[in-house]
Amino acid sequence: MYIKIVPTVEAIQRTTVVVALLASAALLVGVSSASAIACILGGALMVANLYTLSWTVRTMFALARQAGGATALGLMAAPLKLLLLAGIAFMIIESGRVNLAGFVAGTLTQFAAIFIEIGRASIWDKLSAQAC
Repeated sequence: MYIKIVPTVEAIQRTTVVVALLASAALLVGVSSASAIACILGGALMVANLYTLSWTVRTMFALARQAGGATALGLMAAPLKLLLLAGIAFMIIESGRVNLAGFVAGTLTQFAAIFIEIGRASIWDKLSAQAC
């Protein structure tokens, strides 16, 4: 069985923010304020990642529509976005000013948000199917 309702990027972004705030609060209470701040930073990077992903995909499709098919720039856009994300994460980690464990926890909030949103869509799909 497949899911008919697909989570939106915006829903995943909102859930990422909520999960990052909850994780940060847990780190603030259980570990340190440095790890909580780093967690927020990692979560913010993931929200920015989803925003740029959405923008990149729209740009790729617009370029393809104008050119009547795939273009070299359109095909390079997604890997370049990924390279930019990796570069930003590297610079943050390399600076040594950020708690690494908290930052990693913050970046993992996007994965948690994706699983949560897929679970919500799956449950909603099953509930709507039972109502019919």
